[in-house]
Amino acid sequence: MPHAVLGAVARAETLTERVYDQLKQALIAGVFSPGEKITIRQLASKLDVSPTPVRDALNALVSEGALELGRNRSVYVPVLLPGRLRELIEIRIALEGLAAEKAAPHMTPDRIAALEDHNRALVAATRSGDFKTVMERNQLFHFSIYEASGMPSLLRMIESLWLQTGGYLNLIYPAFAAGGQGLDNHDQILQALRSRDPAAVREALTRDIRYAADRVTATLRNGEV
Repeated sequence: MPHAVLGAVARAETLTERVYDQLKQALIAGVFSPGEKITIRQLASKLDVSPTPVRDALNALVSEGALELGRNRSVYVPVLLPGRLRELIEIRIALEGLAAEKAAPHMTPDRIAALEDHNRALVAATRSGDFKTVMERNQLFHFSIYEASGMPSLLRMIESLWLQTGGYLNLIYPAFAAGGQGLDNHDQILQALRSRDPAAVREALTRDIRYAADRVTATLRNGEV
């Protein structure tokens, strides 16, 4: 006798999942700094939820290596040793370069317009000194490109890397904004995407990631944090 056709069981996203998603995006966007302690009570108050879904979401992020447990089960944003940070940056360059390369042929006018909107908001926030918005828009700019690759498994790998390195963007502002090279790098990425040139997109994106990484390394070396 043939099996009955099985269908997906519809269910609403749980509160824990919604909290997890918000925390994940905050870590990716660099809202939290390396070594920062994350307090369940404060987060629950900010998100207007009970401590339980916050605790469950934090435990999930700890299990994924995005956060770590300290003494008395306190939760912290990990501090990476320089060698580990360099390793993650090299992997980011390889994977994000691939995603950008694959995205280039799929850059429709609507996608380009959305990227330009993110970049304009990033420029405006840079000029006004709103670096929290700068980091959020930077994340949206990059991931809008990677999503266009049509490679969800690759996107999940990139998300994992940003979960581990996103906080380090905090270390380079406001000094990073003063030079303007980061904005120039985004302009070059956009130009390559408008031309749908995979090699040029990869080259421009690699330059952007490596430039920011060099600023982070210099900041750590000089003990400016």
